[in-house]
Amino acid sequence: MTGTRQNQIMEFAKLCEKSNLHGLAFQHHAICQRRAWFHLNRLDYAHLEDRMKLGVLAHETSKVRDRSVYGLMGLSPDRIDWQNRVVIEAKAKGGVADAVSRQAIYYALILSAHTGKSWIPAVYVISERRTRKIQIREEVISEMLDAAKELTLLLEESCPKGINAPICRTCSYALLCGRV
Repeated sequence: MTGTRQNQIMEFAKLCEKSNLHGLAFQHHAICQRRAWFHLNRLDYAHLEDRMKLGVLAHETSKVRDRSVYGLMGLSPDRIDWQNRVVIEAKAKGGVADAVSRQAIYYALILSAHTGKSWIPAVYVISERRTRKIQIREEVISEMLDAAKELTLLLEESCPKGINAPICRTCSYALLCGRV
């Protein structure tokens, strides 16, 4: 990895560790600030939401979580291809592709920071039985670093205003947000 790229990745990893940020926060952040705030403050009802229950079931029955990821620097990706340095996040459906990608990118950046080698993020879409690899460009690292800074600030704020978009109808936080 180049010096500037490695420095940004290290800064990202340190900020995430300091603020206790995890992959799912980046997925939520890419969709809605309020959704991210709910997640960061551990406010959810996913266990009661029918669509989320189906997603969890599909996730659990698609493939068993790779045992080699347990205890891995606090990370919890679904699978890791150690030989090719690919970290895989499985999703029942494609979801919001950019947002879903952010979770996998988070894992790849953290692994890159801790191993000193570049990792490739990928998303396995269970319903389509396909894996989508994601290229980490320089601007993606900058965007993830900016998102980490925004999430850190979000930890200190009161609940932000939500969005009003088509995704709100199927959001797993709709009840908490008042969209239902």
